[in-house]
Amino acid sequence: MFIFACFLWFTVISRLCFSLCIHDDVQKDTQVVSPQDVSTNVRRLVSRAATWAPHLPLRVTPWYLPGESALLSPLQISQLQTAIKEVTKTIGSMLSVRRREGPLLLNRDMNRYCRSIWGDPSLSNYKRCGSRDSSYHGERCLDVLIPESHLYGYEVWPMNGTEPIYKISDGSGVSDTDFLLYVKVAQTEKCALKPIVIAYASYCQLDRIGRPIAGVIVFCPKRLREGVFQHHHIVQVSLHEILHALGFSSSLFEKWIDCSFSQYGDVCSSRSRVTNTDENGQLRIYTPTVMQRMGEHLGVGSTGAPLENQEKSTSSHWESRIMQGSILTASINPPHLTFLDPITLAAFQDMGWYEVNSSISYQLVWGKGAGNSFGLPVTCHKTSNFFCTNKSSDIGCHHLHLDKGNCSTDTFLDGCYIYKPLPHGGECWLENDNKGSEEIYHHQSRCFYSNLTKFPEVVKKEKMKGRCYLHRCFGPNTFQVKVQGSEWTDCPAGEWINVTGFDGVLLCPDGRLCLGLESLLLPTSTATPTFSIPKPVTHQDMTVQVTLVPGLKWTSEKKILLIEEVLGVIAHHAGVQRCLLHISTVPNKFLTFTIKPEEPSNCPPPAPETPLHQLLMNLTDPITYESPQFSYVLIRLLASDSHHYLVNRDAIIGSCAGALFFVLLIISLLWCRHRVRTRSMQVRDIYNVEDKNLQSEHVPAVV
Repeated sequence: MFIFACFLWFTVISRLCFSLCIHDDVQKDTQVVSPQDVSTNVRRLVSRAATWAPHLPLRVTPWYLPGESALLSPLQISQLQTAIKEVTKTIGSMLSVRRREGPLLLNRDMNRYCRSIWGDPSLSNYKRCGSRDSSYHGERCLDVLIPESHLYGYEVWPMNGTEPIYKISDGSGVSDTDFLLYVKVAQTEKCALKPIVIAYASYCQLDRIGRPIAGVIVFCPKRLREGVFQHHHIVQVSLHEILHALGFSSSLFEKWIDCSFSQYGDVCSSRSRVTNTDENGQLRIYTPTVMQRMGEHLGVGSTGAPLENQEKSTSSHWESRIMQGSILTASINPPHLTFLDPITLAAFQDMGWYEVNSSISYQLVWGKGAGNSFGLPVTCHKTSNFFCTNKSSDIGCHHLHLDKGNCSTDTFLDGCYIYKPLPHGGECWLENDNKGSEEIYHHQSRCFYSNLTKFPEVVKKEKMKGRCYLHRCFGPNTFQVKVQGSEWTDCPAGEWINVTGFDGVLLCPDGRLCLGLESLLLPTSTATPTFSIPKPVTHQDMTVQVTLVPGLKWTSEKKILLIEEVLGVIAHHAGVQRCLLHISTVPNKFLTFTIKPEEPSNCPPPAPETPLHQLLMNLTDPITYESPQFSYVLIRLLASDSHHYLVNRDAIIGSCAGALFFVLLIISLLWCRHRVRTRSMQVRDIYNVEDKNLQSEHVPAVV
């Protein structure tokens, strides 16, 4: 019975919201590192004389971690990386920062690498590390081990003296970035305990003024492997989680700064208080821009924006009862019903670290002009324009009228009921051949409350419920409606109308349609977005032969890792995106296989003047590189007609293949030695941000 109850609970929750966010729980488990000279008690964080660079778009650099190739298919990896690329582009158009010169380097926690510190003020090395902790093995971002090349070095000093007794030099850092995002796919304990979670994220490093500069996002592979999981779902969840890592986190509220007087020289100072509780016990954010935008939305002078009250401590989410449709509510609704809103962008403005492009936000419809008392648990059942009552058993309309809905509640709504979209079949905007009904399912259809019928004798028995009809806009809040078999009929907002040829009435929504949101929220096509059908091209196939140092122990997983690694190296040398290369034959035991150049719709094509196969044909010289997993690797590319010959030849010399490969490898390496500076590289360089497009868009990292 208990197991059945748990399954039922999960089923209900899955239907009520697309995903849940567990950022606050995750952030508690994340150790955050800041520069050692930062003091939270300093009122002025930057002096009047300080000079700053101008604000420029925020650069978020994804750093893909080992493991994706073993957990996801190449298609799923491509979907994930394409989604992350779209999110980082959105963030770059949304936020700007004052960039600092040079590559980004992350700090080390002195309490971790140092076992003791010189504490006598009379010593010349007072407050410096005096002995190294032998158990120290690097820094972590949540459960991700940060590469040493991303970190500042450290030193261990004698009691007195001018030279350290132990020194680790600074890493090379990550160039051209303002925030380093470690992307990991793993079936973690959190994924297992909460199957509804798609991803979670946290920040782990702050700069000297408190801005997050590094974080991690973890994707649960089970959800990524679901057949119904689509591109815009990944985009939405990724954006939600990365916004937490960039600053919308309750643990960072005390670090928000005030830069409103920067034009007068007082660059930034700490804010006295960000949150407070109102007279109804609702915790809200009270910062200037947030209060202004929230007041404009509700139609009042100025008021704080409410935070979710279901969590034990201060929440990092907006209150669901009042902020339905916002990207930062705890329950993440389907993508076409969720968007960036002015109040969320106002919060980022008030953090003090960013300049915000508010033009990319979309106005909230939920609660628009409803006043300060909107969404209170004691009054929500009386506000019929947005809420419903638990007595509403018939199908209604979600407040954006894109979907039909059920009147239901959840733990975040505090007993209030709203029309949540039906889990299946309620999308009015999704084309559906609904024969024998007056309803029309079409990209331009919306949900209307109606009891229209062609049978006069049953009109009194026909219940008022949500139905899908065509609409067309003529201006803001001005539209017509069309029922199956009727002509277009004017539909004055807020009025009940009759439709010629039908008995009954239809309600024209007021302030819900023709607001300019539909084209922004809905997918551009009624077809389900997918990346599984690449566009065929007529490029010539290429044969790849890979040679390794003999004696390696093989597994199927390792072969997959090697092939992905090799394709990434080939794409790098050819100057093309990794997603353009696909395997068309299964690699044989001698690691010879064929690649098929393709141009899927989600991958930037090469320059039009150079065919893709020609770029590959230009790689006439063998490519050698050093792999942390496979030692030295030699790659040769040949035209596809050489494949038959290679296979036959490999079969003939199979008995001595190991020795011959070893000899060939040594000869090839000696022959290529003079070319190593220009042709040889390490795999970790392939995935370094020096080649950002390749690394962040399409190349899966490998072990």
